[in-house]
Amino acid sequence: MKRLLFLAAVTVCWFLVKAKPTIKMIPKYGLVYWGDTVTLKCSETPSEWLVNGTTHKLSNKNQILILPAVSSKDSGDYRCKTGEESDSLSIEVKDYLPPAFLTIVSEYAVVNKDESPLFQLFSDEGLTNWYCRILRDDRETYVRMEEKDKAGKTMQFYAEVRGATPEIIWCKRNGTKGVDTKRSNSISLRSSDTEVLLEIPPEPAVLGDPLTLRCEVRGGAKINAAEFYKDNVTLGSGVDGSYEISVTDGSVGSYTCTATFSYTYVNPHGALKKNVPSAPQTLTLIRESPPSADISKEESALVCTCPGCSDHPTFRWYHREPNAMYLKMREEKTSELTYDQPGEYACRAVWDKGASRRSKFENVGVVSGGSGSPAIYLVVVLIIAGLLFVGIALLCRNKRRGQSGLQGDVPMTRRKKAGEEGDDEKDPAYEALKGSDKDEYHTVRVDGADGGYEAVGAARAAKAGDGGDGGYEALKGKAQAEVYHTLGGPQSQGADGGYEALKLKGQGDGDGDVYHTLQQPQAQGAEGGYEALKGAKQSEYETLKSKAGDGGGGGGGEPE
Repeated sequence: MKRLLFLAAVTVCWFLVKAKPTIKMIPKYGLVYWGDTVTLKCSETPSEWLVNGTTHKLSNKNQILILPAVSSKDSGDYRCKTGEESDSLSIEVKDYLPPAFLTIVSEYAVVNKDESPLFQLFSDEGLTNWYCRILRDDRETYVRMEEKDKAGKTMQFYAEVRGATPEIIWCKRNGTKGVDTKRSNSISLRSSDTEVLLEIPPEPAVLGDPLTLRCEVRGGAKINAAEFYKDNVTLGSGVDGSYEISVTDGSVGSYTCTATFSYTYVNPHGALKKNVPSAPQTLTLIRESPPSADISKEESALVCTCPGCSDHPTFRWYHREPNAMYLKMREEKTSELTYDQPGEYACRAVWDKGASRRSKFENVGVVSGGSGSPAIYLVVVLIIAGLLFVGIALLCRNKRRGQSGLQGDVPMTRRKKAGEEGDDEKDPAYEALKGSDKDEYHTVRVDGADGGYEAVGAARAAKAGDGGDGGYEALKGKAQAEVYHTLGGPQSQGADGGYEALKLKGQGDGDGDVYHTLQQPQAQGAEGGYEALKGAKQSEYETLKSKAGDGGGGGGGEPE
């Protein structure tokens, strides 16, 4: 009998224990931060969900309760109720963001089903011992990450989106069991199998903030027009495929868009697809905002501040180049950034346990005087080098021209003889006369007495050398002869002191060519020189004595 009573008591207790449901939170975040999507699961199908003893506003009869984009107001004790209430699960939501950042590189939270978007993870303390997990329905699985990619502070990886509800990805650092360790923010992924996608930013919508909706077409088709709807009511159109709204209490709802487009890269004249609808997307609103960074632009720098943040934060800077899709993180950690490239800039404050919201974007169209990019330096160097090259070339050309001008403009001077006094009346004068109807070649030499130079056209006058002047005259008659001249320096005063070579056609004793050679004298008053004449039809040679100065005599002799 006692045994029967004992079995009955065990059976009753077992039913009572089984009737009490249990509750758990997935994913197993540890600490819960502003903006996280929290999923609660009851072991039994509940009749309702309770928070702090009252029915939750999102209460349903499902085993799973999804709390999208939580804030500090979502903190409390949660229970699920069947026949009995479960034990409570306490949730404390931090009113700031975690210190590590997980982002979608494309910044699009809605992707095509079975695609693998690119993610980027950043942690100031490095990524050693970090891992990432993804929640699909109520199961958590690890995301594949290469260990070699965890060497720095930033890494990128792909994760497949399969269309589960919910589908949440986050990252965390391994630590001692039972001790809260650092982790990243979570991202709720959305997928669609339609050709047109309505894109909503992955960050939660905050009351009072602007929010941009985008209508995208799979495959990158050109959108000609797009219409946007909320709860099947037309909001407006966007020519470039985007539409901006201001977030209010009435912004919560279901959004869709329709697009008119064509695949111009396949066929430039392809037919338009008109008013193709997207799948609906739900917009979630957070009324409480965590501390937000503010950005301001000064003359040569950007300044980041965060009035509501923890004391002594550091700062992180983001930059998007003009016409670029992706946002890049800068290395600087100071509150002031000297910008060196045009584009959009934003900042965020970071401290040991958390971080602020990212600031609004500040557009920089003109690069300041900071450290320029290598491309700008290269262009400047090339311009300077080109200007220097042109300047040197012009200087060399002008220098050559100047030297040529000086050579043509400097008058000829003579070398004074020993014992000769300076006399203006005896200064040398050079005169070159060229007849318009004659070709003349002139050669001048030092005069035995005066030292002057004289060149006279042969066709106009035929002058013999004056014994007193000792000058030379070289003539070329255009119609009569070709003249060749050779000059020699004098060896004594009063002599002719030079050579004269003449070639005359049709003159002389004979009819042939005549060559004349004058040899400079050997002494003053002696024979002044020699003249050798060769006739074309005679073989005789004559030697003439030239004048050798004032009162000088003449003599003849045959050359050896």
